[in-house]
Amino acid sequence: MRIELVMSLFAGISGGLAGFVWSWLVSAPWIASTGRGSGRLADGAPLARQLAAAALYALAGAALGFLYWLGWGLISVVNAPWYATGLLFGGLVWAGIALPLTGVLALRLRGFGGIALVLAVEWLVTCAAIGLSCAQAWQRHA
Repeated sequence: MRIELVMSLFAGISGGLAGFVWSWLVSAPWIASTGRGSGRLADGAPLARQLAAAALYALAGAALGFLYWLGWGLISVVNAPWYATGLLFGGLVWAGIALPLTGVLALRLRGFGGIALVLAVEWLVTCAAIGLSCAQAWQRHA
């Protein structure tokens, strides 16, 4: 297996787990402040449920790391610092996946607008962390 692929997968996983940490430290209290629940998976959620959520973030990170690798680290972006490439990738992925999903849910589910905003910001941070992790891994390898 190519080293660039392995680096991209691990970098994506680490970015995804950074998004998971953000969800617990920032998104959960933000959702709780909207009065629409605790924001946690569930108060006193079993360890298995918490591990499943972390695994979902890690899998999303691995998938986006693979996508970053497939795009050769956005090789067509030249003369730009690594963090600009990472933020560009994260922003494009967020705009293509998370923003439409949260937007459609906000439009279709009555009263979901506030939580949709929290989730959109959460996934913006997650996608940016994944993009920055992948770009930094590629920059270090180059």
